[in-house]
Amino acid sequence: MKDWEQVRPQYSEFKEIEQSQPWFKVYDIGHDILAIYEPYHFQEVISYLIKGKDKALLWDTGLGIGDMKKCVSELWDGELLVCNSHHHFDHFLGDWQFDNVYAFDHPDMIKALTQPLPDTYTGPNFAEDQFADDAPIKSHTYEFHPISYTLIKEGYVFDLGGRRFGVVHTPGHAKDAIMLDNKEEKILFTGDTYYPAPMYCFEPTFDTYVKTMDMLAEKYSDYLLVTSHNEPLRPGSIFIPIAKGFHDIKEHKLSKVAEFGEREMFKTEDFALIKIKD
Repeated sequence: MKDWEQVRPQYSEFKEIEQSQPWFKVYDIGHDILAIYEPYHFQEVISYLIKGKDKALLWDTGLGIGDMKKCVSELWDGELLVCNSHHHFDHFLGDWQFDNVYAFDHPDMIKALTQPLPDTYTGPNFAEDQFADDAPIKSHTYEFHPISYTLIKEGYVFDLGGRRFGVVHTPGHAKDAIMLDNKEEKILFTGDTYYPAPMYCFEPTFDTYVKTMDMLAEKYSDYLLVTSHNEPLRPGSIFIPIAKGFHDIKEHKLSKVAEFGEREMFKTEDFALIKIKD
């Protein structure tokens, strides 16, 4: 077993939903939301099928290893919308299977949808050591496929019939990162701006992420968070200590615990963060 492999205890709380592909595990996490989990790759990415009365929304399309379209078709037979949380490879490589994808209007997202990813990037991320020892698929070869997309901006609202999810721009992890906000039910889909594992700041400056986390702590601390890696659910109250910790990092009050080349890692009991060195 590789160091990163572990049983995520939260899944024992959910009902597993049958589908035909061993690559995916699908769980009913409540709130008319199905988590489509890819547990056999290092990223442990989670995509979500969000159900409304009239439509469903697929939040991200995963690593492109399993057949995401087939998986979703076994879970939902109505009208389907698809939206990307950001442009990183583990969240959008299944896009090409769908007729249209909603994507945030940012150059990084547009580039990812229209240009092949470099072999120097995809090769290491799909090498055998990135897969669990008991994975049903041991490696993967990336292929570029054209993607049809519609660009959206902050404030765009997905109306699924009885449920509305608004787009919130949350740069920090990535410049094009977005979240989905359901104000009526107080549910926030966080993408990679927050998840229960070491978070990464890919921005050249950390200030943007600090501002984003301040906003999240102010507006969403009483929400239910639905995250995109490892385990699905966390309370919004976690934003408050993270925002404080981010300020401690910015003001050099928190010492780094490790270095990785040009990056440094900070850690508290509430979060871990890897960022570019100052």
